[in-house]
Amino acid sequence: MEELISKLNTLLSSIYVQRANIQAAHWNIKGCHAFITFHNYYGELYDYNSTHIDMLAEFVRIYGGTPTSTLTAFLVQSTVSEASAPAVNDVQASIQENLLSNANIHAQLMGVFKASDEAPDVNDYMAAMIADFGKRSWFLRSSSKVEPAKPSANLGEGLVKPEA
Repeated sequence: MEELISKLNTLLSSIYVQRANIQAAHWNIKGCHAFITFHNYYGELYDYNSTHIDMLAEFVRIYGGTPTSTLTAFLVQSTVSEASAPAVNDVQASIQENLLSNANIHAQLMGVFKASDEAPDVNDYMAAMIADFGKRSWFLRSSSKVEPAKPSANLGEGLVKPEA
C-alpha cells in the first residue's frame, strides 16, 4: 500500500497545483471571447479539481497514509509546475499549459490505476478520472488556435517535472 499512497500523494499534489494554475487563469484571462468562454470553463475545472483533491486525500487516509497538505509540499511533490504569467493572462498560453499539465496528470492517473489492484475503490475512481481528463484535453485541443500534437495511447507517459 505504500506505493499506492505515494502515488496518490503525488497525484494529489499535481492536481492541487493545477487547480491553483486554473484559478489564476480564471481570474486573469483577458479578451472578449476568451473571457466569456474560459472564465466559465476554468471555474468549472477549478470546482472539478477541488472535488478530486478532497477524494484523493480521503483515499490516502483510508489506506493508512497522511495526505500531503502544505503548499510547499504540494509544489515539491507535484509534477505540474506553477503557471507562468503568460499562461494566466493569455488564453492560448493557458490552453497549452493546461494540455501539458493534463498529459502529466493523465500519466499519473494511469500509474495509480495500475498500482491499485488491491484497492478497487481507488481503481474505479481512477478509471473515471482518466476518462474525464481525456475529455478535458479534447476540449482544450479543440479550443486552441495552435494544432497541438496528437495524443498517443500513452498520453503523457514519462513526463517529469520541468526544471525551474
